[in-house]
Amino acid sequence: MKNFLLLLLAVSLFSFITTKKNIITSKVTVPPGTVMLREGLYIDKFEISNAMWREFTHGWLLGVEDDTASFNKMAPDSTVWYSLKIDRDRFIYNYHVASQFGNFPAVGISYEQAVAFCEWRTDRVNEMIDKNPGNFSFRKVTYRLPTEGEWELAAAGKLDTARYPYGSMETKILTKEDSLKMFNCVYADLDSIHNTIQPLPVSIDYGKANGYGIYNIIGNVAEMVSEKGLAKGGFYELPLEYCKIRERSGYNTPNRYLGFRCICTTNSGFGIKPDKDALKNEKPAKTESKKDRSKKKTQGFEVDQ
Repeated sequence: MKNFLLLLLAVSLFSFITTKKNIITSKVTVPPGTVMLREGLYIDKFEISNAMWREFTHGWLLGVEDDTASFNKMAPDSTVWYSLKIDRDRFIYNYHVASQFGNFPAVGISYEQAVAFCEWRTDRVNEMIDKNPGNFSFRKVTYRLPTEGEWELAAAGKLDTARYPYGSMETKILTKEDSLKMFNCVYADLDSIHNTIQPLPVSIDYGKANGYGIYNIIGNVAEMVSEKGLAKGGFYELPLEYCKIRERSGYNTPNRYLGFRCICTTNSGFGIKPDKDALKNEKPAKTESKKDRSKKKTQGFEVDQ
């Protein structure tokens, strides 16, 4: 039975991290689930979803390891939905477990839980590489939370952030009725006084990808970076103005605004040097004082928590 579960998990894991069901017929050159930022550095195309999280908790910890204690420790915090003003119970009891929310971003996750997911994912993918080394162009992968600089490099979408602060040449996807926004956040043209719609997260493949092929890195849910307590990208209840690439959000606990995606590094054995221009863009500003940094943090995470 355990071997059967391992087989199912391997198939499921590879399908979620590649987002494809096709049988591999050629060598894998990009780590599963990611797009390339530069040689040896990759980032998830999508935010980590509820379905992906359940593969870690239900599929591995409970199904394979039969580790109830670790399973309970890694459970998302459903109480983060208590502050929701509309349809609260549906989200409290269904968001983390119902199939209808499987493709939505995993929230209610702590920094420590996100780190544990990255470590688990690293182990599983390296196991696949070890078993099928000829199918991969790299020898080892490491999934982790991105540094702020790596996240900003990815969010820029190959564009100049001074000119395009959202990493896109547009802030809306224009339709006949101009109803589909480029980013899932609060736009200035929304009449907040008369609007009764509760802003909510959307599926991880919502909208349009940026220049790297990354979805929802701006808006939807804010994303943890390697510095604990710091998140980037804004979120669905935050005004668009505060979702720019250089903006920051602070958090103390898991909440319904906060998710994550993984960065991935590879060891190909070829010794290729990183691109210097990419590295320049990758570095976060180091000239800011602590006072300046604190001013840039938004307060949205601490409201109604």
